[in-house]
Parts: sequence; structure tokens; C-alpha cells
Amino acid sequence: MKVIYISIEQRIKSLRKAIRENNLDAAVIFSAQNRRYFANFPGSSGALIITETNSILLTDFRYIDDAKSSSTSHYEVIQHPGGQLEQSVGEQMKKMNLHKIGIENSLPVGSLKKLEKQLPKAHFLLIDSYIMQIRMIKDESEINHIREGIRICDLAFEHITGFLKPGMSEKEIGLELEYVMKKHGAEGIKENHVIASGERSSLPHGQATDRIVEVGDFVKMDFGAKVNGYYTDFTRTVVIGEPTEKQKEIYSIVSKALEESLKQVGPGKKCNELDEVGRSIIRNAGYGEHFGHSLGHSLGLNIHESPAMRSTDNTILKPGMVITVEPGIYLSGWGGVRIEDLVVIRENGIENLTKATKELQIINN
Repeated sequence: MKVIYISIEQRIKSLRKAIRENNLDAAVIFSAQNRRYFANFPGSSGALIITETNSILLTDFRYIDDAKSSSTSHYEVIQHPGGQLEQSVGEQMKKMNLHKIGIENSLPVGSLKKLEKQLPKAHFLLIDSYIMQIRMIKDESEINHIREGIRICDLAFEHITGFLKPGMSEKEIGLELEYVMKKHGAEGIKENHVIASGERSSLPHGQATDRIVEVGDFVKMDFGAKVNGYYTDFTRTVVIGEPTEKQKEIYSIVSKALEESLKQVGPGKKCNELDEVGRSIIRNAGYGEHFGHSLGHSLGLNIHESPAMRSTDNTILKPGMVITVEPGIYLSGWGGVRIEDLVVIRENGIENLTKATKELQIINN
């Protein structure tokens, strides 16, 4: 297996290539995820200004030492007065005589207005698509963070199958999962993890409520551990007590869609064609209208990244991409099933990072 490591220098070089190709003077980066990616800077406040010849990191006194230790060799580190980040960025860009500037669409409108006021002749263009193209291929250090996160998810799932019992609320289950993941080393969890039971399991993104789990319920759990800034995504659906024939049927269809999709996922495959693999199995079983989301998506420093296995995405998968495979069936008023694995695209196939069993777990605690 070819091992890839992408240095901060290489990442900056890729961004500079995008700056040149789009006739920009600079890219200005505010988001925490992109600051981490391009500067290895984890502080909660700061900005990067990257031009063809300069790379500058601005932050306040709280993070100045962190910035110097993590980015000294690649960035000129400048301390700005607290609460004046946009103003300091604007002043710096004015000094550098920058006019055509790439920004992220996550930049708040208020922050953009401040920059426009300082730089009335500047033109601001969105560069997220170029950045996501750069971030699509994960190196081995990134994959290792994701692999560790999924290891923690596997442990949490093993624990929760012995913890779950009738009479618990969805919120109790969610809190237990969060506790176990953090106990095993997660720095955080995927925001808004899904814990949906009974008829609520038909909600693809149903957040945990006070609903009490009962015998006969499906319990769908979609959660993730965050390690060194990198997200993971994990879903399993279990049943409380012996499953009905319909529950076994729905679970079996989703399981088949997952397994057949995993057989097809690999380098050189188009995302939209792979989406059709899993979707056709569910559609041919008579439940096509009950699978409304994509077959999967990439992740990394954001929980949803490009590419996605959906009908509108014709991206060709390449080694180093990381993608979820997560078919589901959701029957309003009855319940639903989703099963999800997380895989790395390799030269000769995939590496499935998710080790937890995909057999229907019957909870009789």
C-alpha cells in the first residue's frame, strides 16, 4: 500500500495553485477547520492570508505562542488586538495591496461587511470548492485520526448493546454513548448525534428526546467520535426484544444494500453510479421512495465533505478518499433502519475502518 503524507508546505502550495488558476491575489481563511488544515493551528480564533509569495497567520494574545510553535516555519505570525480580527486582516490586506480575494462561504456576513468597508475596491470570491478539492485526498496522518475515531465508535457500540434496556430514554442512551466515547479518548463527538427509537426511527436525523424505549422498538443510533479535529460517522440499528418479520425484512434489505455497495466501492468508480448500486436494491425491494438521502459522503475536519455518493455527483473515487456507505429505509409512523460503515479508498479496493458487527443485534437486557 502506497503511504501518502501531505505536508503543510504541500497544502499551501496546492492552495497557491488554486489562487493562480483563478486569478486571485490572495485567499483569506477564517474557519477553524481550514486554519487547522493549512497551518496546523488549532486555536479558536485567527485568520490566514495566503498569497503567491506570503503566508501570514493572525491571532490574538491567547494563541500567539501556539501559533508560533505550530506554524513558525510556514507563516509569519502577527498578533492582533483582541476582538479586532477582521479589522487587522483588512489592514494587512490593504498594506499588501490585495484586490481580488478568495473567501469561505462560512464567513459571517458581518465580518465580510467589515472587510468590504475597509477595502471598498476589493472583489471577494468564494473559494470553498477549490479548498474542498484539495482536502478530498486524506494523507495517512489524517486517516489515522479517523481510524482511531472509528475504533472508539466500535467500543461505544459494543458497550451500548449491553447497556440498553426498555425503560431508558433516548437522551439517556445518547449521554451514555458520549460518556463512553470521551472515556476512550474522543476529544468531542459528532454534533447532534441521532438516537431515534420506535416510530421515531423513521426520522433520518431524529435527535434524542425523552421518549422511552420499549420492547419491540428499533433503536437507530448514528454517532461519531472526534479525534484531533477529525470526525467519524457510525450508524447501527438494533431491536429491543425479538424482531417481527417486517423488522427482519427491512433490516435484511438495508444490509444487502450496504454489502453490495461495499463490494462495488473502490478507485475509479463514479459516485453517482455507486449511489445507484445501493439505491436500486432498495428500490427493487419496493422501498425506493423511503430512501431519500445519498448513499454516502466524505468527511474529515468537517462532518460532511466532498465527494458524496449521490445522483448529482460524478466524482471519480481516488486512493486516499474517505467515504461513508449508509443506506437506509424510513417508513413514516412505523420506524426505520440505517447501517453505516466508513471506508478508505485504496489502490486496489477499500479499507473498511468500521469493525462492529452488522448482524441485527437483538437486545434482551
